[in-house]
Amino acid sequence: MYVSRAVESLRADPIEGEPVELLLETAEDADPERVAAAAAAAGATVERHLQFDDLLVSTTQDEIDALCELDGLTAVQTGNVNAIATADDVEEDLDHGD
Repeated sequence: MYVSRAVESLRADPIEGEPVELLLETAEDADPERVAAAAAAAGATVERHLQFDDLLVSTTQDEIDALCELDGLTAVQTGNVNAIATADDVEEDLDHGD
């Protein structure tokens, strides 16, 4: 299963009680309702069911490990992709047309 670097860094040094949104990508053969129920049992709140049966969940950083152990997932990534707001925040070199 793929776990993004951002999620791995939160797992390595979680701040107890600090909220985080995660995108849980479900496997093709997984039942998204079962994955949602398992995520809820692990302490997450399912915020939305997304396209391709993926889930957007909210939880706390100290509960990420439990979510990464769920069956039926192919990836766990941060849900707030809009947090990268400037070119200086991204890791790739960008051509700004200068």
